[in-house]
Formats: sequence, structure tokens, C-alpha cells
Amino acid sequence: MGRKRLRGFAIIVLSLLASTLLVGASQAQTSSAPLGKQNWVVSVGGFRTDADRNYVRLGYLVFNQADNTVAHNFWTWNQADRPVPVNSGDVYYCGGPAPGSNPRNNCPIKTAPGFTGAPNGHFTGTYTENSGKVAITWTSSTIDGTTTPVNLGETWAVSEARPGLGRMSLVSDTYSITSGIAYGSNTSLAQTSKAPMSTVRATQRSYLLEGQGVNHRAITTWTRGGSGALGVGPAWNNCDDGSCLGYVQYDSGCAPTSCCLPGAGYEACAKKIIDTGDRRFYYLSDAFGGRRNSYEFWCECLSYNGCYVGNSHVRPLLQVIDDAGAFQGWVGAEVSPDRSDPRDPAGEYYASFALVA
Repeated sequence: MGRKRLRGFAIIVLSLLASTLLVGASQAQTSSAPLGKQNWVVSVGGFRTDADRNYVRLGYLVFNQADNTVAHNFWTWNQADRPVPVNSGDVYYCGGPAPGSNPRNNCPIKTAPGFTGAPNGHFTGTYTENSGKVAITWTSSTIDGTTTPVNLGETWAVSEARPGLGRMSLVSDTYSITSGIAYGSNTSLAQTSKAPMSTVRATQRSYLLEGQGVNHRAITTWTRGGSGALGVGPAWNNCDDGSCLGYVQYDSGCAPTSCCLPGAGYEACAKKIIDTGDRRFYYLSDAFGGRRNSYEFWCECLSYNGCYVGNSHVRPLLQVIDDAGAFQGWVGAEVSPDRSDPRDPAGEYYASFALVA
């Protein structure tokens, strides 16, 4: 009898211990997504001052709090590959505005190569969330169809940007990124969640710049609230087909050194910039699926006749949407390689940023 009682007692203890371990394991696997937000848009950059080998990533983060896994689908552009912009498929045409208030008509809006299609990169990994920080470990990387095991760590600080919208900023990493900014909510990442251009234009708002960029081997950091903003509203013109917006900025600070050739005609060229209003043309396109938009701008002095096909600034974007489904801005990347011959890599522009109200 004594042995039977002892054996029964041991079985009960082992059963309780197993139950405790299972409960503990279950609790460990249910760490909350950052601020309870599952779906994020994110921009990441890896910038350096000692060589022209910068890169940017722009994409989606999806946290699964059932098993603490995270997936990252993204587009990536590396300066070493000279990612020359392509036509987005959207052509700006607006027939109604008063003279002088419309950027050049019939111009294809350019975007970064590959952005018209599906993401070319995919990371998977795990995450932990503790005391306002999220630690991500990427364990698998697929780029352009090739999958390799990796061990890449990132730590992000988490905060509430506004009710219904989370914000994450990069704190540290174990590889080569220098900048990262993300915004998230529980709204779907599907195209059905994206705001049309008519909604973006409807109300005048300032979208505050934050992030980091590189040009001439110098890195510039933009602090939210202290680095300017992009203003979008009713002053922007709606394309006749509703797919895009356009805007003309006067006294924009376009540099004669960028537009005028040295020599006898330089002074006359510089004077023409002032006499014609020193105008910069902005184009914003919605000719994409998912949360994608794209943004291009260039100085009129680069092409007084016809569309400019040279070194415009090209910025693919992903919309930031809050829990209520309201549009709040974008995260984006600048991908503006030099398209001249010979190429000047040091003069190229790459950036990882957000523009959020």
C-alpha cells in the first residue's frame, strides 16, 4: 500500500509539474505585438560615409502574437546596383488649373525599379516585447528568390504616435542598418485600406519629416518636428483620372549650379530661374496595389520644355493608416541614383524616412 500511495503521489506531482511547464510555455508564446498593433509599414536604411554602398528597405512588418513570430515583406535597393528609376505607369495630366499652378502635363511619374511589382525581399524571425522595446531576430532571408539562414538582430523603441497608431524607431542592430522608422495599427495592409488621392488632397495637413539620408558621403538625420514637413491639401491638383496629384512650389531654392552649364551663358541661365519663379514640380502617384504611393519632384530649370528625364528625386512610399482606417501620412525611401554619364555616385541621394501628421 505504501508503495502504491508513493507511486500515486509521484504521478500527481509530475502531472502538476508538466502542467506548470506547459502553462509557462504558453505564456512565453503570447507576448503582445508592439502596442497590440499587428500590421506595420517600415523604412530602413544602411548608410555610410566611407564608401558609396548605401541601401534602403521599404516594406511591411506583420507580428503574430500567437507564436511570437514576425514577417517582413519588402522592396530593397542597393546603391551598388545603380537602381535607375522607371516609369510608374501613371502619367500626370490635369486640364483645369490656372496657368502657373500646374506642373508639366503629360509627364510619366517615375518610381524606384521593382516597386511596380511584388516585394523582392522576405525576412522571417521571432520577437520579444518588454518595457517599451521590441527585439527582433531575423532567422531566414529571401532576396530575389534565394533563401539563406541569417542571424540578424534589431531593437526598436515603441511609442504611441496618437490614439490608434503606434510608432517604432530603431535603437540598435547587430548588422549594418543605421536608421529605421515604422508606424503600425490593426488595419489591413491590403489595397482596400489605402486612402485615394482625393482623400489625401481633401484637407490641408503638414506631414512631419523624420529619418535619415545620405548625399556626398554625408549623413543627415531629420528629427520629427524639427526638420520641416511636406504640406499636402486642396492646393494640389487632382489628375483628371484621379490617380495622381501635382503641385507647383514657387521660390523653391533650385540651384543654378544644378541647372546651368558653366561658361558664357551661366548668368543668363541663373537669371531665368528667378524670372520664371524658381519653380519646382511635385508629382504624387497612386498607380499601385497595397499601401503603395510614389512621389517625384524636379526643378523646372532642368527642363523648360517637355518632361525631365534626368536626375529627379524619386521616393517610393507606403501609406500610414491608423486603427480607425484614417490616413496619417507615409513611410518612404529615396532612391535617386545619378543617371548621368559618367556617373557620380557621391552625388546620389538615398534616404529612409517618414512623413506623418
